[in-house]
Amino acid sequence: MKSKITLSLISALLASPAFAMPQPYGKIDLSVDYMPRDNHLNKDDHHVQFNSNNTLFGIKGEEKLNQRFSVMYQSEWTFILKRNGNETFTPRNQLIGIQDKQLGTLKYGKNDTPLKQLGVIVDSYNHAVENNADMQGIMGGENRIDNTLTYESPAFKVADAKINATLMLPIGPSDHIEKSKGGAKVAGKDIGRTFSGSIIYKAPVVTAGLAYDYAIPTNFLRKGYITAIDTETSTSGAFAAANTIRAIAKVDLDNGLSLRGLYQNAEVNQEKGNSANAVNIDQANSWLVGVEYQLPQAKKWTLKAQYTQTNTNMKNGQEDRDIWQVMGGADYAFSKNLRAYGYAGYLTLEQGAKEDNQLLIGQAVEWKF
Repeated sequence: MKSKITLSLISALLASPAFAMPQPYGKIDLSVDYMPRDNHLNKDDHHVQFNSNNTLFGIKGEEKLNQRFSVMYQSEWTFILKRNGNETFTPRNQLIGIQDKQLGTLKYGKNDTPLKQLGVIVDSYNHAVENNADMQGIMGGENRIDNTLTYESPAFKVADAKINATLMLPIGPSDHIEKSKGGAKVAGKDIGRTFSGSIIYKAPVVTAGLAYDYAIPTNFLRKGYITAIDTETSTSGAFAAANTIRAIAKVDLDNGLSLRGLYQNAEVNQEKGNSANAVNIDQANSWLVGVEYQLPQAKKWTLKAQYTQTNTNMKNGQEDRDIWQVMGGADYAFSKNLRAYGYAGYLTLEQGAKEDNQLLIGQAVEWKF
């Protein structure tokens, strides 16, 4: 199945008499972060760190075959500063696809799940502090999956709004889930055994979305940007297949005020390859509430605030795990592609009667090209 899909897409591309030049793109996002540690693992450790955050580069292109069909491709990589043995380059979305203006787009490759893509709409600190000060550091569901067939519908107009639907069908290489470079692999070689889907409603003022993952590998018990309580426990960072539902909403008002919200529930789906400690997880409930405000008299400035929380209910006598984080800061846009942003955050980790608190202060610059 995979070979037939890949060969069909490649054949369509080669059939075109001329190729459009690939378009390089990228983003450089660098920050200096002050993260003092004062908990049961680290005492009075005033830690300053330089982070490359979500610095990335890639190429993409689209070749028009006729008035209706076109072929598209993308290859994207994250650049991470080497430390603690991590690799410098990590693959992100890697795919090839064919687009029909009337019926939609079909893509094959490594891709973000539709559920993950919903989070980008509302997360004001997406990718900050190397993907750990954003909602990815607080909750699961932020997944990129290998060997996926994804269908994206054309936009359906409803009055002054548009509705889009996306369905991802991953294909597993074996009978168990496993991590991969920059993503994960599902269990099962049969297409349709697992899936991720979403529907998004977008109007001039309101954007709303609903998504569901079935048996998609994710990380439960996230710890935020500093390891603390969970480091020494048997249920730290459990990797497991999950059934996850996520709902988001965003309201953009005329005065520059943007209100954001997210709710998510995740339960462990019993698959081979789950972490042994995942058997102790009952369910994880997560919330996000955020606000952005572009100053009317100084539109280069945007103020931001965000609260994120996950409560993980445990079973088999294990203590429940709670994590919450409040973030606030400001962005200054030098141009459409260049901005500087500063932020401060406070993280709380709770495990039964235990509690740790962590502070974060950072300054960053981001350049898109």
